Amino acid sequence: MRRGLVPMAFALLGLVVLSPPSPAEAQSVDPPSSDQMTREEMQAFVHSQFQRELERELGLSQETMDAIFGVMADMGERRRELWQRNRALRNMTRDFRESGGDEALARRILSETRAIRSQEALLEADEESQLLQIMSPAQVLRFQALRDDFNERIRRMHRGRLDGI
Repeated sequence: MRRGLVPMAFALLGLVVLSPPSPAEAQSVDPPSSDQMTREEMQAFVHSQFQRELERELGLSQETMDAIFGVMADMGERRRELWQRNRALRNMTRDFRESGGDEALARRILSETRAIRSQEALLEADEESQLLQIMSPAQVLRFQALRDDFNERIRRMHRGRLDGI
């Protein structure tokens, strides 16, 4: 059961800024009990909190917010693909450690690790470039910090749920 929640946690992490909430979701401030929240409710709540924080901290217009979320949605598929490759790589590495793989497998794992890191760096640079067309450099840095804070909140929330299982 624990393994089933981990992908959900990462899915939420990747989706937290992909689509703006409905006006009703954006009005909701108090979360439902975490034991009773569906994945969709949790996603909508976290997203609305993130959107309110962006509006408050950066003073962004709705048009700018829509443009930011458009960039994030465009990056979503690439992020999911990299996350899946990272997950497969972690499994390969675990299997290598447990079964003592050969040099060829070790080279393959190292090569894939470099490739994923390179693609992650390219994705981050592409995203940053697009965001800089929408916001000032200071706003982009603040946006990235806010997003990182919210992503950490999601990780902590899911760690708490997983620890309770």
